[in-house]
Amino acid sequence: MPTENDTRLCWISGAGLGLLVWILTVGPGDLNWFEGLVLALVSGGLFGVFLIWLLCRGEPAMDASHWAPPPFTGNPAVRPKKTVPAVRDDLKEIRGIGPKLEEMLNEHGITRFAQIAAWDDKEIDHFAEVIGRMGGRIRNDDWVGQARTLTAGGGTEFSKRVEEGGLY
Repeated sequence: MPTENDTRLCWISGAGLGLLVWILTVGPGDLNWFEGLVLALVSGGLFGVFLIWLLCRGEPAMDASHWAPPPFTGNPAVRPKKTVPAVRDDLKEIRGIGPKLEEMLNEHGITRFAQIAAWDDKEIDHFAEVIGRMGGRIRNDDWVGQARTLTAGGGTEFSKRVEEGGLY
């Protein structure tokens, strides 16, 4: 983050360039002192603004650690430890979850329909952030509702097509 001292140094550098321009235009140049002064002020001011823009603007560069989603603080029953359970549901039976999203959910400990069925708004928001640009599919495709139906032993039209092998 820029400090006052950094900004001051940029303006001092701009003033130094302006002085140099004034000396070079008035001494050996064809301009009189007033025209040289105007040119010096404009060039010094522009150079100072350019240095501030170049060196002192905005936030410092961020690495990938700033982009990671916050740690999960939801219901621990919904998100088990990283151990692999003996039984996994085929999460691809939920419309909106393909092989890549299923793999990502499995890496985050989600392997059962019951886990998705138990999600509240906080867990939905967390996993939407983990998934990234496809995170809106959780609500748009109603993953929680589909998971509740599948947990209860029912089926959806989409899950029947997956079971028949018509997809994936």
